[in-house]
Amino acid sequence: MISQANILSATPMGANLVSGGGATFRVWAPRATAVYVNGVFQGTPRTGQTDDLLMAQDSQGYWAGFVSDAADGDLYRFWVVGAGSSGYKRDPYAREMATDSPFPNCSCVIRCGTAYPWHDAAFVPPDFSDMIVYQLHVGTYTASLVTGAAGSSGSTAASTFLDVIGKIEYMVALGVNVLQPLPVDELETDPSLGYDGADYFSPDFPYVVFGEPALSGYLSTVNRLLGQKGFAPMTIRDIGAGPAQLKAMVDLCHVYGIAVTFDVVYNHAGGFQQDDQCLYFFDRAVTGDNNQSLYFTDQDRGTGGLSFALWNNDVRQFIINAALYYVNEFHADGFRYDEISMLLSMNKDSGWSFCQALTSTLGFVKPRILQNAEYWPFEFSDYPKPAPLIVTPTGSGGEGFSVLQHDGLRSAVRNAVKQASYGRSVSVNFDAIANNL
Repeated sequence: MISQANILSATPMGANLVSGGGATFRVWAPRATAVYVNGVFQGTPRTGQTDDLLMAQDSQGYWAGFVSDAADGDLYRFWVVGAGSSGYKRDPYAREMATDSPFPNCSCVIRCGTAYPWHDAAFVPPDFSDMIVYQLHVGTYTASLVTGAAGSSGSTAASTFLDVIGKIEYMVALGVNVLQPLPVDELETDPSLGYDGADYFSPDFPYVVFGEPALSGYLSTVNRLLGQKGFAPMTIRDIGAGPAQLKAMVDLCHVYGIAVTFDVVYNHAGGFQQDDQCLYFFDRAVTGDNNQSLYFTDQDRGTGGLSFALWNNDVRQFIINAALYYVNEFHADGFRYDEISMLLSMNKDSGWSFCQALTSTLGFVKPRILQNAEYWPFEFSDYPKPAPLIVTPTGSGGEGFSVLQHDGLRSAVRNAVKQASYGRSVSVNFDAIANNL
């Protein structure tokens, strides 16, 4: 069996570097019969289902082990043996996906969660009443046209976290003090708006810049912005990893007085039909039966993905851990929660108590955090809850969100845009927008 050195009941999930060298690995697979760590550690491949790579399982279904020669940047995956099948699985807690094979058949990358040199210690988010929110899609915000060979048509290159950094001064000039990107987690499909997440702890591939030549120009922009605020320059190594580039985006926003809130999707995940290495059947207990998924129910409201099984405390904790990850490692100032009305409709009482646990946990960790719930009380009528309860404190029986945005406002804005499209002689109903606000 693999070494149990540095393994405790409080060992964090996923792959985590140890100060004295090596890394711990921990995953949840309660119905698996065996889980192995496979990877390339400091240049040496260690693969197969051998005793020296077999992790130890505790009474709660968590498997753990320690690899003494694992280091930052090394690649790894888990080989899971179950009643339904055996094969590789990506780590649900992986901080980054590798480029060794095309997604979804790629490895995970071990990354240090504390290596990035933050500059935002003095930043204080604006009060809720003073927030001017700028929403953008990272991949298209500064997308450029890439010209092919002579005579060929051009294609659009996705913009990245580092491209957004180049627009921070522009946003400051506009008066923006909150940036809200659409979801940035690794997705099942690209390009995408971001609402079909697959790996909740990894930044999406297209938003990451790879290679020192490409990074050098971005580094000049980063260091110019830091220098204008009296900070020392960073190095290529500081922004080389995907998570570091997302951290740099948040960091520079903070340095220039802009809070960052993340758009997260906890009502469903992406469709996993062609992804055998995803978290859907992580313990490989059954093949082809939605009701036997470890993480998900069999309910889909046309989103393209199934609802999380929120009555399961381990599944609930996975999602809460994902939110805490953004707060602790990416210094998130808040969240825009996608369609909690759908979450409540598909999970009912367990969804209600999950939201209470989520908002209270984050509020305890970061009291000034913005928790914005998208809530359409009339879209799904099989579990209706009065809108005021969504922003009522959990101690008074509510959900504890800071604010909600509902379908009335959405419809009013869309109708105004539609009315305006008919020309300047028509009447545009701004009263509906004002009343919903």
